[in-house]
Amino acid sequence: MTEATERVDGRRSAGQRGAGAAEGSGTRRAAHGLGMLRPRTRSEAHWAEEQQVIGPGLQAVMLLARLCVAEADGAELTDIDGNRVLDLQGAGGVNSLGHAEPRFTAALAAELRRAPAGAFGSAARLDMTRALRAFLPEGLDRVQLYSGGTEAVEAALRLAKSVTGKHEFLSFWGGFHGKTMGSLALTAGARAGLGPLPPGYFSAPYANCYRCPFRLRPESCGFACVEHARDVIKENSTGALAAIVVEPVQGRSGNVVPPPGYLTALGEVAREFDALLIADEMMTGFGRTGAAFAHQHEAVRPDVLAVGKGMGGGFPVTGVVAGAGTMAAAPFSEPSASSSSFGAFPAACRAVAVTTGVIMTDKLVDNAAQRGREMLDQLADLTELAPLVGDVRGLGLALGIELVADRHTREPAPRSVVQRVYLELLDAGVLVMLGGNTLRLYPPLNVDRDTAGTAVDIIRETLIGFGGVR
Repeated sequence: MTEATERVDGRRSAGQRGAGAAEGSGTRRAAHGLGMLRPRTRSEAHWAEEQQVIGPGLQAVMLLARLCVAEADGAELTDIDGNRVLDLQGAGGVNSLGHAEPRFTAALAAELRRAPAGAFGSAARLDMTRALRAFLPEGLDRVQLYSGGTEAVEAALRLAKSVTGKHEFLSFWGGFHGKTMGSLALTAGARAGLGPLPPGYFSAPYANCYRCPFRLRPESCGFACVEHARDVIKENSTGALAAIVVEPVQGRSGNVVPPPGYLTALGEVAREFDALLIADEMMTGFGRTGAAFAHQHEAVRPDVLAVGKGMGGGFPVTGVVAGAGTMAAAPFSEPSASSSSFGAFPAACRAVAVTTGVIMTDKLVDNAAQRGREMLDQLADLTELAPLVGDVRGLGLALGIELVADRHTREPAPRSVVQRVYLELLDAGVLVMLGGNTLRLYPPLNVDRDTAGTAVDIIRETLIGFGGVR
């Protein structure tokens, strides 16, 4: 089977898998009752029937796994054949409260029984505003709601244009901001075959110290990437830079954590060019990194936040957050100029209210910080024990394990190898997210020590015992 065919067909037969799903992982599966132990005949038939109507272009990890979920609870999924797996994919950071959190499901069920369609004033919206007032960073006190991440990013770009009267944007290699026109133009490396981009968008290298494009070391580089970004603006801009758009932790590239001070330095560049700093915290916001918002790990305050994923606990709701003065800029502030068809529907507001409330009540930001440190410590020695592992990194419960073909050259592991690892982990009982050649881990923010430890044990066993890099 060719790699191209493998990508379309998703799963391969057991005989085609590497030696990594071997005796050790089998023991772990038996001990915890996890993993693909039962034939998946019902799942395969279910998946095949769905694909008679569903269009192509689904997420690659979904096409690989072909999971058909019967029920979910906390950090665990059960497929329709009765197989159980720990969900560290978490829909890329969406599953902040765990699956079927009782307070969340009860609140949403009650809201759906009474909620009208439409963004009217409602008890749900009032409760949401009260919860957000206690949770949002100081000075970022206004929110406008949307239904998808790319929609919120596009709104943030319109807001920056309204505030500055300018129209150019700087983003960064390896970032991801969406798939509509403006957000796609921000997303370097994901534009092939889609024709010309809007003018006024340019990009620079991100502070990925494991793969520094300047071949420098972080302790002595003097933020060469920031200096290069400054030069990119000077050489490419027409003097109309509206904003610098950056993820505090880059998700798509494998949860890349920049060195301390990077965001602060970018904020200084933004001010130098009389532009805004937009933090795309779609993945990192609402506690994911062990802070309420990832930019709070250093002393910087962005002008605008794009938020989503974890803020709704599984309900599709996103938002743009800014200060009152910023949000008041026209034309963004004019009637209907920044609205969304489904923005601020009562069900969406209730999802945000209850999710934010649970995060605060249960101290899930602190739990994410503690569990994340523990998991990172327990995975760190894979760079010595597992030949396939080049780097282990993360912040809070946004973790990355980068797979390489050669540790010395840091040549990325081939796609086929990354897919084999993904499937062997799934067979062993852990579902992860992928990002290029990196395994991305997004446990629920309320994951307990035992569950996190079980997942780490399975990941360690699988990667240490993996048979074959090529």
